Amino acid sequence: MQDEGFMGEGYVRRLPIYLLLDCSGSMAGEPINAVNDGLGIIYRLLMAEPQAIETVYICLICFSGHVDFHSLISIDQFIPPPLTASGQTVMGEALRRLVQSIERDLTVNTPTSHGDYRPLVFLLTDGAPTDEYHSAIQQLKALRGSRKPTVIALGCGPNVNTSVLHEVTDNVFRMDTVSPDSIKGFFKWLSGSVLQTSRSIGTGAVVSMPPPTSIPGIFYDPGERELDV
Repeated sequence: MQDEGFMGEGYVRRLPIYLLLDCSGSMAGEPINAVNDGLGIIYRLLMAEPQAIETVYICLICFSGHVDFHSLISIDQFIPPPLTASGQTVMGEALRRLVQSIERDLTVNTPTSHGDYRPLVFLLTDGAPTDEYHSAIQQLKALRGSRKPTVIALGCGPNVNTSVLHEVTDNVFRMDTVSPDSIKGFFKWLSGSVLQTSRSIGTGAVVSMPPPTSIPGIFYDPGERELDV
């Protein structure tokens, strides 16, 4: 039974990876094609790493005028779905589904047993939420302990609302000119970050992911903090 595996001697702690991908109409054309290529990159690179196959679980949350939620699943069972772009940007609902999955699907640490590792969340968007999102961000910020995720956001293009992204996380990056090569470069960086994290599991090493600013066209967005005196 699965519950026995969670507490049993052979249970391997999972490294949960959540991908929140904007599939609204403004992503149509080359951007969504590059995102599809990026999902293939993630799958191929992680499947080539035995440690990743053993530990990495992926949940895909695509948002446009609605949310397509793909349940948390091991990388060797993950099949990258073909994504299309249309509709609006219900980012608030996507964040709510993220919180629901973290609370429902992850095994937490207890005084007598280890649960899953803290989740990594990667958010990619080229716009601003078209639904109510403040309550979802509050729910996300309320997560504690091993359920509290590390969130990295990439805002693409001139119409992205980075102030919203800074409400979600301090780890905000920008790509002012959206190019397929930069999007695919981001997914390669994402894959490398996941691989680095999975390789460190069990070693006790502290993982410090390098920022994606080495990718041409991507830079760190400091938000309003740059105006502080």
